[in-house]
Amino acid sequence: MSIARRLAELAIRTPEAALSPSTREAALKMLLDTCGCAYCGRDAPGIPELIQLELELGAGGRGRVFFSEEKLALPSAAYCNAAMIHALDFDNNYSAADIHILSIVVPVAVACGEETGATGREVLAAITLGVEVAARIAKPYMRAKRPHAYFLTTSLVGGWGGVAAAARLLGLSIDQTVDAIGVYYAHTSGNRQALLERALTKRIQPAIAAKASLYSAMLARRGVTGPEETFEGKGGFYRCYTQNDPPAEEEFTSSTIRAMEELAVKQFPTCGVHHANIVSAMELKREHGFEAGDIERVEFFLNEGGGTLVSMPFAPGRFPQIDAQFCAPYAIALALVKGAVSVRDFHPKRVVEDRQVAELAKRTVEFDRFADLKLTRYPEPTPDMKYTKVLLKDGRVFERGHLSDPLNQASAMNLDQVRDKFRECVSMYEEVDSETTKKLTDAILDIENAGDIREWVQATLGSVAETVAEECGA
Repeated sequence: MSIARRLAELAIRTPEAALSPSTREAALKMLLDTCGCAYCGRDAPGIPELIQLELELGAGGRGRVFFSEEKLALPSAAYCNAAMIHALDFDNNYSAADIHILSIVVPVAVACGEETGATGREVLAAITLGVEVAARIAKPYMRAKRPHAYFLTTSLVGGWGGVAAAARLLGLSIDQTVDAIGVYYAHTSGNRQALLERALTKRIQPAIAAKASLYSAMLARRGVTGPEETFEGKGGFYRCYTQNDPPAEEEFTSSTIRAMEELAVKQFPTCGVHHANIVSAMELKREHGFEAGDIERVEFFLNEGGGTLVSMPFAPGRFPQIDAQFCAPYAIALALVKGAVSVRDFHPKRVVEDRQVAELAKRTVEFDRFADLKLTRYPEPTPDMKYTKVLLKDGRVFERGHLSDPLNQASAMNLDQVRDKFRECVSMYEEVDSETTKKLTDAILDIENAGDIREWVQATLGSVAETVAEECGA
């Protein structure tokens, strides 16, 4: 049996009852997080322009563009909504698979549910199985890939998760789902060049995959065929994109659904490479109580070989928000100035106006070699640990090392912490009162009781949600 057929059976034939209570709990937590990311991404640079163009060019349909009354054909709706979710790079982490998978699977599943009138429980199951399919493809890819470090795994692989969710909700057969998987392979693309240059295109690559995954499922439903051996064939995915043989069959045969429980919530809307440095900076400020004006300079070590994307000095250009997000000196300085790092700190206006953070960022420098940092508490580097050193004007020096991996685990943030993150996201642009955010949170988490997903969307991500927020000052 081909890999595509095994994955098709997983997506279509897995009963909802096979999803454990812990998997459903994880799905609800991650759904709340993803909806929060949509709220704070809806007006991010590049997103209103993308939506307006899609409204001009796209066909009408049943897929709602979040926070509006506009409805488009399913691929177009998923495209707009996926771009919102991923805009601030605040959506899920998945270290084992390196994919922001929910920015693809959630908007695809919601759009398909609106088309078919699916229940909330059916949509949540489709999201969960879409994540599972993508994870089973991505994990062996991550282990095998060698010469292509600049492919973007989210775009390459994540779209197959969207195909799986769409196929389940649109009622595709196993054969049609195999075809849809093959059709999507023709769309597979994505690279890191936009990230390296901090271009807005970085924000829309998962959206491109979401749009293509729905288009692929809809073509397959109309009889357009795709290859059977999408993954293991001579020109299949693994041989093309890793230069290695495809993985063993056992990678795809497990009946255990576990990937959703492995997803992690991102704590900061920045590149994850320097999250441990942010935490160290926050801890040092909390422990020693110094002010930004007390700091002479800051030194840090990322344990990544030096010269990474986020190592460069803070130099705000055309899009200061992106320049701040992907700049370790800025994020570390922000943590030292404020003692916390919130998504609201990355509002473009705040980045431009916060001169204190910008000035400290200029005095925050990466060291390529651990020995040059001359730490006293840490004589030797520990793998996966990031180091931060704060030198005060009075001669005092504070050091802190922090492991990265614990921050990328599913256990790093519980549901209550995600509720707090959601509150920050909803208030990205203006303050929204706690009663309103609680109502929105409760409505999102009640998805399993939604008899028709369209009513859930209207209450949580539709124009009603926007009206409620506006009445409260957002």
